[in-house]
Amino acid sequence: MPSERAPGMEPAAPGADDSSGASGSTTGTALVLRTFLSIEHGEEQEDIVCPLCGGHQPAPVLLARDLLFARPGGYPLVRCARCDMQYVSPRPTGAALGKHYPDDYFGYSLHEDAPRLIQPFLRAMARGISLRRLGYLEAVTGKLSADAKLLDVGCGVNRLLSCIKDERGCVGTGLDFKPEIVAYVRERLQLPIVQGTLESAGFADGSYDVVLMMEYLEHELDPRGTLLEARRVLRAGGHLALELPYMGWAGRMFGPNWWNLDIPRHLMFFAPDTLSKMLEQCGFELVSVRPFTLPLYVGMSMVQALGLRHWRKYKNIYPMLSTMLALPLVPFTALMPEFMFAVARAK
Repeated sequence: MPSERAPGMEPAAPGADDSSGASGSTTGTALVLRTFLSIEHGEEQEDIVCPLCGGHQPAPVLLARDLLFARPGGYPLVRCARCDMQYVSPRPTGAALGKHYPDDYFGYSLHEDAPRLIQPFLRAMARGISLRRLGYLEAVTGKLSADAKLLDVGCGVNRLLSCIKDERGCVGTGLDFKPEIVAYVRERLQLPIVQGTLESAGFADGSYDVVLMMEYLEHELDPRGTLLEARRVLRAGGHLALELPYMGWAGRMFGPNWWNLDIPRHLMFFAPDTLSKMLEQCGFELVSVRPFTLPLYVGMSMVQALGLRHWRKYKNIYPMLSTMLALPLVPFTALMPEFMFAVARAK
């Protein structure tokens, strides 16, 4: 079969030595070892080397399934024996990933499309998330000025930039690859947005003060290439803000039923040390890491563990049911972080 490759990455030769790799290199690491067709469900997949160190010594962590949409097939989460980076391999190729992001994927959901009864709840929750993100960012950068230049990569329906505009007067630029979402932000919200990826958008060098990637980098086939491009478009001394899944106690407890696992859409699972190493390779200094959780997410993991694993089928009852299940655990959620908010400075 013809080889697929991640953007900017040259495919390695099949049968590459397990100890090969360019640890610490800031140039392209050969990610793809081989491309093949999954026997189980006919999906084109690729076996990859470690995205952080380039080694190929994967140790199994767990076998995940697509619980969100109940599609067939299993996806191994592995840990690199050389550097402890956790990643999915084999994984869907770039061409095969599209089917895992259908139009009703919750990252694209509009509050107007939800049942009227729960719309206020969803709006309040979304605003609370945006205000928390703004607070975490400004704890490092200081209060954003009205003329700050912001870029939100993978902005979705632009809730964060809308909130920042309301609170600080900054008119940031969104970036998303889905044309329907771009049209919604541009026409309904009348906010600037570019369709495409960070690599294809063609932003000028050093044109932004802050680049935001909220629950984005874990979806990337080529995280290093994305971080290098983020460094290029940031001015020296500018900041990169990342929100990422954090596999702490809750992730280990729920295992394959952990809501934030979300494989095969989530392809990379960073810890503070592995994130720091990759950022350093890409021209950043990690300044702050803040682990946190949301009680709702603990409840969602509980819902999946109880067997309601098809989000599309149960999506109208997921938020309320998850909240009810999570309420008794609210005093303890600080002990089970499921995310980390990281801020890095461009060198």
